[in-house]
Amino acid sequence: MPPPRIRRIKCDLSQPSCSKCQSTGRICDGYGDMPLETESGRSHNDVKNGADGDTIGGANRPETCCARHHGLISQNPRPFMVLPMTGSGQTEAMGFFEYISIKHLNEYRPSDSWRRSLMFFSQTVPSVRYAAIALALANQNYLHRGFSDQLHQPPSSKDWLSDSVALFYYNRAIQLLLKQENGDSEDTTAITLLVCYLFICFDHLAGNYAQAMKHLRGGVELSRNAQKAILDGNNAYDETKTSGTHALICQITRQIRRLDMQAVTFLVDWTPADIKDTAVSQLAHPNSAFQSLDQAADHLQSLIARVMSLRNNPGQQMLPLSVKNAVLEQLETWSTLFENMLQQHGSSSDSEETAYPLITLLRLQYTIVWTYLSSSGPGREMEYDNFLTQFQQCVALAGDFAAVHERYSGSLKPTFTPEIGMIPVLYIIGAKCRHPVVRREALGLLRRQPIREAVWDSVVVARVVERIMEIEEVGFEKWEMIQSMEQVPVWQRVETLSWAHVVVDGQSAGRVDINYTFCAREGSHIESFMM
Repeated sequence: MPPPRIRRIKCDLSQPSCSKCQSTGRICDGYGDMPLETESGRSHNDVKNGADGDTIGGANRPETCCARHHGLISQNPRPFMVLPMTGSGQTEAMGFFEYISIKHLNEYRPSDSWRRSLMFFSQTVPSVRYAAIALALANQNYLHRGFSDQLHQPPSSKDWLSDSVALFYYNRAIQLLLKQENGDSEDTTAITLLVCYLFICFDHLAGNYAQAMKHLRGGVELSRNAQKAILDGNNAYDETKTSGTHALICQITRQIRRLDMQAVTFLVDWTPADIKDTAVSQLAHPNSAFQSLDQAADHLQSLIARVMSLRNNPGQQMLPLSVKNAVLEQLETWSTLFENMLQQHGSSSDSEETAYPLITLLRLQYTIVWTYLSSSGPGREMEYDNFLTQFQQCVALAGDFAAVHERYSGSLKPTFTPEIGMIPVLYIIGAKCRHPVVRREALGLLRRQPIREAVWDSVVVARVVERIMEIEEVGFEKWEMIQSMEQVPVWQRVETLSWAHVVVDGQSAGRVDINYTFCAREGSHIESFMM
């Protein structure tokens, strides 16, 4: 007797159960994921903090993991079992994450191995999958909203749904991390750090900056403890010889440490966890050079963090000359090692396509941070007038970098990256260089394409720079441009300024609150203006 034929019914992916199964009387196995539902009337923070506001990587970090991942992590990971997609929404979001979001997350210092790791774990680990989907939807929403602003059209109602859906997946990632079964502690740490990194990016995009910095602080502390445990357990530590889990922890640690170092560009009271006197001078000897662009970038990032920490100190109007000269000497040593590297080794193993933008960016950041430190002197705001040549060099480099970014993104649509690139540089030029042509060139670059670098939003920064120009160039009509820096007297120059971008309903462009002081004048001034 032939075996009975089994009739296979294709699942239609309806939730919470397959309608085809129900129509035939078969009991549908359903889906392990929660159905996509959000309660109406809940506030933005209510939805986001659905897991009691736990900060990933902080004190409430989960100590468990859903599964052991030994053998899953490799130098070139390939998922042996991809998690199923439940509905077209997840499929589209993951496609956006793979082809758009990942492309820009580390655009300024691209790493194929890091991108492969992100994709691998977003395909195989549920908590990472949900965090990636949340980020992709927030990124998608930012792009659509920015594109609507460019066309002067109100965002469609679909954007509201995107916000709610993104927050739903954000919460699901938290819930999965908090409810995992026991697993290997190192694997738990690696997955938690990865989700923490994605949450930092999500909250920057969503405008939840305080929450993003909580995740960053927690991620820094967790990664430092993990690195210490690795070193303690392996005295002959060599990253190339460690297990896949160790390699992943090292990968994520590099990303999070970079974000930690860069936070000093927008938080006055922020102190990076690993900031210390940069040892770049120890590398200096005849014909010495950096071995790679990554090494050069890491050393420059440490120097930038140190300069910003010194300049952001509210108790010091002018730096001690000995401290200033010591850091300037290290910056000049960095420049020598950098230029020697380019002459001796080119860009090492980096391809020309990825090397040129990073070389341009490093030269841009070096020039502006050298200028920013050198201009600390007794003349206060008037000191900046002595560095017009350096400001002009920065505008030229920023123009080259903006052109490369435009080619990379493929259009002038909005882009987001959690890393710091050229926006703070353009802000310093627009706020501190009083040359009418140079500061307007910087303003033009800010307006060229909507770009978000962590909390730095080029659209908001452009509006702030415009307001500084209005304040300092008071007395001149809009059609009448000042002719020289000397026409802006010292008492009319804005010395310190801080701002907050306030978005009330999540959809409008919102308002900007600024607080500023004038050079050589007492008292602060507070203003608000609509975007």
